[in-house]
Formats: sequence, structure tokens, C-alpha cells
Amino acid sequence: MMNMRNLRSVILCSGLLLFAACTKSEFLPDPAGSQVPFQPEATQTVEELLAASPAKLYYSAWQKSNLKTILKDKSSKLVYTVFAPNDAAMQAAGLTAAAIAQMPVAELDSLMMFYTTLGPVTQQELTQRADNFVVKTLLQHPGLYLPYYENTGEGANRYDLYYYKNYVGIKGESLLINGKNSGKLNYSPAVNGGLYLLEKAIEKPTKTILEALKADGRFTIFLESQRLADESYIEAMINDMEPLFGYRPEPEEVLPYISNRRLYSVGWGINAPIYQGYIGPNITISTLFAPTDEAFHQAGFQTLADVMKFNERSAGTIHFDENLFYGVGGYPMDTVYNFHRDWGRMFQPVTNGGDKATANATVFYGNVLNAGLNDYMVNAGGNPPAEFAYKMPIEFSSVNNSIQMKAKDSAYPAATVIATDINTLNGPIHVVDRLIFPKGFKLK
Repeated sequence: MMNMRNLRSVILCSGLLLFAACTKSEFLPDPAGSQVPFQPEATQTVEELLAASPAKLYYSAWQKSNLKTILKDKSSKLVYTVFAPNDAAMQAAGLTAAAIAQMPVAELDSLMMFYTTLGPVTQQELTQRADNFVVKTLLQHPGLYLPYYENTGEGANRYDLYYYKNYVGIKGESLLINGKNSGKLNYSPAVNGGLYLLEKAIEKPTKTILEALKADGRFTIFLESQRLADESYIEAMINDMEPLFGYRPEPEEVLPYISNRRLYSVGWGINAPIYQGYIGPNITISTLFAPTDEAFHQAGFQTLADVMKFNERSAGTIHFDENLFYGVGGYPMDTVYNFHRDWGRMFQPVTNGGDKATANATVFYGNVLNAGLNDYMVNAGGNPPAEFAYKMPIEFSSVNNSIQMKAKDSAYPAATVIATDINTLNGPIHVVDRLIFPKGFKLK
């Protein structure tokens, strides 16, 4: 018989999982089969609404594309939702009548699929939510594979195909997509779904986080200090491993022995195949809080060299442990950066067996960066008992209409989010003006 302690753990764990699933739903089901009259006030189909709408340019692209065939092939009685930019939005995006006339059908197919999702996304659903509604588009990015979740993987290396997703919410009378204002909310229900008319086109991400950071130019110290720290760490491993191995290992040979270290490019790009012909997860999606060079200056680091010198205080602790047979130790700034890029998960509680609660969805656009996230479970579920769930370690607040954030219980000044929603293939980048120092961190 289950004892009371285990029963409480099961109940609490179930509650945590339910909270995570209900408040931050990552995926929508792909409805098929018979239509359900979920909007009895509707009298027209999505296409009929679109044909009569002011989105004439979009509808011309719709007609030239194969989207109707694509939808029909999925089901003859499909429920779907279209987010259609109006003519001004299409023209601002360079999608004029002349441009559409010259576009290959395959490009138009991709464009239409990016603005279409299976299933209903009703205005009522959006108004009842404090978070964003995750809209999975029909457009897939070939060659990209996400960690397994949706049961679309194949073989031993299970994965999910990468479909572009848009995060939709309402603020006042405006429709927000990926944190950006897409204009006044303009929704029409259809007998087979719904139509949203947009005043701005949706920006489709094309860069990885690493590519976006490098192209921006404001994050030199943040990027280079991590790159050089990784190089220094690997060099220390090589020096320690050489007498044990009888030869000097190449940097690539060291990587399997330092998997506990989060290398600076991990999660920020597209991972190379682990062997020739490998098909499996090669990209992850989360949220990054990127500190500018000025943020380092505010903390007393005027140059990249200052950061590297600061890291030297723990250089002697970094070594290859011949008993554990992997690298141990780290640099002081690793702790700070972990709050910027991975929610401080290095402090996540671990069971005696080394197990951690499973990571929850952590894709947050600017419109949901508020105190409502302060109790969010960053990690919940999996094998460990419920008490090993990991709550949000960052405190969000609003001061003079600005988003502020700091590590909980830290005595250091809060960082202000000075720019939001730089959209990338790996998720949103938000720019902050200070470093996020955890409680008890020593600068001197």
C-alpha cells in the first residue's frame, strides 16, 4: 500500500505537471475527421472570409499557391486558422502584386503554410489566457530536429520535426504575435476555423541565436568571454589527460569527457551530426537574456581582458579527475551566464542518484515577462519526486513600464530589459542592461 509521503508526492507532482501543461501549452493537436460546429455564429468558410477581406494581396498568393490542395490532402473536413497580413502589411514586407506574380509556387506554398495552423485559435481562447497561445504552423524547416516530444520521431534517435511556431496573445485591443504588436485584433469565425487580419507581417526567424548575437555587435564581451573560457577549459583538460592517455588529445577528443560543461555555443545554433548519417535532435528552443557590453561596464568589467582575469581566480580548481574520469570545476562567470542563458539550472536540485526533474517549456516573449512567471516551474516531472521540481529562480517585475529582472534574493541591482523579442530559430533574445548576479556572488 502506498504510504502517505509517497501519496503526497504523487499528488504534488501531478499538480505541477498539470500546471505546466495548462499554463504553457507548447503544442496543439492536429485535428482531423469530422468538423465540429464550435463557432455556431459562423456562416462562411475561411476561404470565403479571406476572399471578401481587405487582404487582397494575401488572397492572390493563396490562390496561386497549392495550399488548398495541401489542406485537402490532410482531411476534407479540416479545421484551420489563417493569420493573413492586410495589403499594407504585405507591401511593407515587399510582397507586392508584382512580386507575388513572379514568385515560384513553392515559395508561395511556404509563405501560406507559415501563416496557417491546424485547429481553432479563437478570440475567446486568447482573451481567457494570461500567457501566449502557441500556434504551430504548417511550415517545416528541413534538416532541423527538436528533442522528442510529439511522437513524430523515428528509430532509436527519436526527434520532432521542426515546425515554425508563433506565440499569440492579446494586449488591450491589440493582437500580439511573438511579442510584437500586429495591429488591432480583427478576428472572424468560420465554419471550418477562423481568420485573423494582421496589420503587420510576421517576422519568420532565419538566424540562430549565435548568428544573431554576432551580427548585432552589442554582445562582444558576452560572446568572447564564453568562447575563450571554453578554450581555456579544454586546454586544461588536454594538459591533465596527456600523461594519463600517453599522448596529447585533440580538442574534439576531450568533448565526451566534459559533457557536464555547457559549452558556449550549445543551444545557440544547429548542432553538427554526432556521426555521419545521424538524424536526431540538433536544435533546442528557449529564451536568452543577452547582456550588452555596457552591462559588463556597469559591473566593473571594462574590457574582455578584465573578465578573463576575473575568471583566473578559480583556474586552479579546473582539472581532469582521473577517478571520475571527467572534467570538474568551472569559472566564476559560468554561474552568472547560467542565469542569462539557462535559468540558473546549475543550481537545480538533484536526487542522491543524480536525477533532475525534466525541463519544462521556457520560451517567453516580452509580453509575458512579468511577475506571473515568478512561480513558474522551470523543471517539473520526470522520475524524481515532486520536491525536486525547480521553480523559476528569477524574479520579474515592472518599474515605470519597464521589465526588470534579478536572481531571487540577490542583493545586486535588477537588470532592465531594454529590447525584447529578437526572434531566432532557437527562440527569443531579450537584451538586458546589467549582469544577473545570483545571491552571494562575490565580485571582489
